[in-house]
Amino acid sequence: MSIVTNQPLPYGRLERENHIRMIFRAFQNKCGPVCECQSHPPACKSLQMSGKPVPGLLRSEDGAGGSSNSLSVLDEVTQFHVTARPQLQGPQCVPQRIYSIATGASRSQLFVVVEESSCVCLQCCGPARSCCLQGFNQQGHRVFYFDRPLRMDACCLGCCLMEISAYTGQKQLIGTVYQRWSMFTPLFEVKDSQGTAAVQIQGPCCPIRCLSNQQFQIVSNIGENVGTIWKKWPGFHQDHNMDHEYFGMEVPPGMDSQTKLLLLAATFLLNYMFFEMS
Repeated sequence: MSIVTNQPLPYGRLERENHIRMIFRAFQNKCGPVCECQSHPPACKSLQMSGKPVPGLLRSEDGAGGSSNSLSVLDEVTQFHVTARPQLQGPQCVPQRIYSIATGASRSQLFVVVEESSCVCLQCCGPARSCCLQGFNQQGHRVFYFDRPLRMDACCLGCCLMEISAYTGQKQLIGTVYQRWSMFTPLFEVKDSQGTAAVQIQGPCCPIRCLSNQQFQIVSNIGENVGTIWKKWPGFHQDHNMDHEYFGMEVPPGMDSQTKLLLLAATFLLNYMFFEMS
């Protein structure tokens, strides 16, 4: 996994694009980095020589491909399937994790998402860790990123509740997903950059992290169910049995792309809060 998770050095834009394309091919072929190195030895050699991960990926030039045009691919998509790249099990520190976002019908790949966090947050905070998720298209351009600050994992006083913000590739705020205090069921509010509430997300009474399939309902401002955020437990038969390996969402066709992206950020937040155990 070191070849896939290690990012190229800050210089050399072409190296970063080749790195993202290699991740896309690894997901599409359902094989590890060894398969990629056998077919593309020069790219793997450059990645192996790159050393440590990039210290700062959040730069304005990463969105030079035009994130507003790249997000237009979400207009016709109603089903999103997110698959986590299996990591080594045990106490290893893996500050970067790779996710693949694909459509539900054709299973064609839309984005690769790279999560970045510190080893301290990963080991000490677990699912409550602060992190940054960067989304790349197949051309290797960053088209969005999600920023999740550090919050308390369980809070009964209505303060320090969870939230996650969505930005374009040029670091322009799209909106924020806020957890709202609720006594019996999980409740979240999705707001745009102007603070206007778009939709709400309501969860089951007792969400269980493992051994179950879960659904969170996406509710409009008038109380109508318009979509679902779901998690499916893969079962014990999987080679890499990870509780947070497979989740996604379903939304109506007429929803705009920015609201879909905000709900995608909410999907990752729910994954951390209710699905992930490691």
